[in-house]
Amino acid sequence: MISPYLMDYLFNAARFLVGLTLMILALRAFLKTRTSSMIYLTVGFTLITVGDLFSAVYYIEDVHMYKLFSQTFDILGMIALIMAVEKS
Repeated sequence: MISPYLMDYLFNAARFLVGLTLMILALRAFLKTRTSSMIYLTVGFTLITVGDLFSAVYYIEDVHMYKLFSQTFDILGMIALIMAVEKS
């Protein structure tokens, strides 16, 4: 039987790898097109990925603070993604 902590670490690692892949693809698209919408796309994916990474690495004992930290970066990243869609 797999430990719940191990499952949590595996999901965090998978989420980070998917986010990193999205960041790399968005950065390559920006370098190819040099448009402002692609930089907002890159920033959005970066904020979401970094927020998940920091909340997983710097585990905060209070569950509410962990969620607040992760969701703040998610909201900022989604705002950047909205700006990217609006500019395209």
